[in-house]
Amino acid sequence: MRRIKSALLVTVLTCGLVVTPVFAEPSVDDLKKDKEAAQSEVDSLQSELTDLLSKISQLEGDLISKGQEITQAEEDLAAAQEKEEEQYEAMKLRIKFMYEEGDTSALETLVSAKDFSDLVNKAEYVQNVHSYDRKMLEEYVATKQQVQDLKSTLETEMDNLEDM
Repeated sequence: MRRIKSALLVTVLTCGLVVTPVFAEPSVDDLKKDKEAAQSEVDSLQSELTDLLSKISQLEGDLISKGQEITQAEEDLAAAQEKEEEQYEAMKLRIKFMYEEGDTSALETLVSAKDFSDLVNKAEYVQNVHSYDRKMLEEYVATKQQVQDLKSTLETEMDNLEDM
């Protein structure tokens, strides 16, 4: 039995030696291929880095441009709001004047004319006052719309800037 164990042990050891793989040194061609692959990857990454840096530079320029546009929009908005306030105050004064002077109708003004030339003058005066009031109201409405448009433009520009 001991002999069988010894023979079995010798057989197992012999088989183990035969099956052991031999590792060879990599060849020069394999090393060159690995080096070329690594160099190709480095070149690709360098190209991506260059692209990203140019995009960052472009975005910085866009940010500066948007910042200037927003500054201009803020200035325009402030000017429009000031103009709106002035027009509103002028309209309040006009309404106050109309209230204090009494609401004489255009017909009363025309009927109180003494002669034909006075009638023509008063008719022209009534027309001018009415045209002026209408014009001021239209300007006020236009200014309010401008303020609203500038506010929405400014908000849009701010959102765009945040997105960038």
